[in-house]
Amino acid sequence: MAKIKDIHFSKAPPGYSLTGPKGQWAWERPPEHSAPSAAVDSILNNWEKPEIQENLVQLLFAGVSIEELVMTTVKLGFTEGKFSADVAEIIKTPLTFYLMGLATDAGIHDARVFNTIDGMHRENYGMKDSQILNIMRKRNPDKYNFVLNKAPKMVKEEQMRRAAVKEERANSFLGEPPMVEGEE
Repeated sequence: MAKIKDIHFSKAPPGYSLTGPKGQWAWERPPEHSAPSAAVDSILNNWEKPEIQENLVQLLFAGVSIEELVMTTVKLGFTEGKFSADVAEIIKTPLTFYLMGLATDAGIHDARVFNTIDGMHRENYGMKDSQILNIMRKRNPDKYNFVLNKAPKMVKEEQMRRAAVKEERANSFLGEPPMVEGEE
């Protein structure tokens, strides 16, 4: 017989929060700022205080990602009733750009934008290529066979074609033949 582990009977059942008085939490009341621009202005007015800005720069210099700072700020603003969850999502982008500019102005050229090991955008949201291929093998065998057999050949052919065009361009008497599609 299997043993039951970690059962917590002391937790509130689902929906319990709906039994309390309405408006008990700040996010249940009308937000202080209903327009995204007003919410951004409010946050930036706070962030531009010298002591706050110094703390932000120190955190960015220490390696705290811009994503972490933005997510913490919007979560706190929502829970304090400053703005709605929708406005919180909308204002993430301008806040990110502000912090990127702040990092650049402070000379932090290697500021981490995303909360990943290298600060770069996540790929496959944590799934390894082997996991994706295993799922593909089971659920979409045609695509799996294409990826394993035909795609590498197509990539190799494209690389060879681009190399030939570059060589042709290097040998051109005009020096600048037209760009190859997909090349920058």
